Amino acid sequence: MKNTKYKLAEDRKKEIISKYGGKNLSKRLRISHPAVSKWKVIPPFRAIQIAKLGDFSQEYIRPDINFNLA
Repeated sequence: MKNTKYKLAEDRKKEIISKYGGKNLSKRLRISHPAVSKWKVIPPFRAIQIAKLGDFSQEYIRPDINFNLA
């Protein structure tokens, strides 16, 4: 069975992509749209960048990672 926090991270990726839009998010992060489309979950560094946009915290985006230890 999958880690439930990882599953939550998968669901939150969908939520964040639908809020910003995949193309808009890729422009804001200055990466290609296909790169965003390949994510199963939002990579840790991208979670930090998205958190700086102000709508979501790092911990909300990736509940499976303890950013305080990183």
